Amino acid sequence: MVYPKEERNKHWQEIIKEYFNFKKGYVKITTEDIKKIIKDKEIRLLLYFDSEETMPQALKENGIMLFPNSVTSWWLIKCDGVLDLPPINTQIIKFSSGVKFDLKSSNAGMGEQQYLLNMINTGILRNFLKLGDKEFYFSMMGKQRSTEFDLAIAGHTIKIENPGIEIDAGIEGENFAIVIEAKAKIIKAVNRRQLYFPYIHVKKMTDKPTIPLFFCWDGKTKTYNLWRFEIVNDNIENIKLIESKRYSLI
Repeated sequence: MVYPKEERNKHWQEIIKEYFNFKKGYVKITTEDIKKIIKDKEIRLLLYFDSEETMPQALKENGIMLFPNSVTSWWLIKCDGVLDLPPINTQIIKFSSGVKFDLKSSNAGMGEQQYLLNMINTGILRNFLKLGDKEFYFSMMGKQRSTEFDLAIAGHTIKIENPGIEIDAGIEGENFAIVIEAKAKIIKAVNRRQLYFPYIHVKKMTDKPTIPLFFCWDGKTKTYNLWRFEIVNDNIENIKLIESKRYSLI
């Protein structure tokens, strides 16, 4: 079903007007609440936005971010929910692939998963994280259902019950784990929850130090761009950039 951008933004304006408590700073909304506003439109189309560029204007103007809570509910929180993704201007690292034979199917698609797999298989990820000869395995991908955790943000502590999350790549070594959020294009900013929710889910599941990474393929320069972050004290408001590099294959 088509959901025009203007209509989608209008519906977000109506949801904020009808339900949001600006004095409190947050509110939980349900499927039933949303359906009263959007009628026969699909909720998933209303809720989906994966970067600041695709975020509905009504949310941006009011400084409100959306956080999944359960199968049928979401939190709207007035907070700084966007993390800048600084451009990588350092020299491109020319990298020789470690793949032992020609992967004829590796260029079959044009999506983020293709570039993500190429980045891992060629050895770029190992080089970027300085993993040396440490063994690790690609252990998870796709939709997950996280367990309950507390989210401390904007002076509030909000209980997140059973949120749906999506992990582009989960990787596990003997003494560490890695979660990767991936895009097939360069973006300027990322929603904090896109790093935080997979990170806290995998860290709780593995009980291992967990590294959050953001990865973008740049079609203009044909480069693999990686940003490594640290989430200090598991605080979504304290996400620090540790290192960034860009690679091209030779």
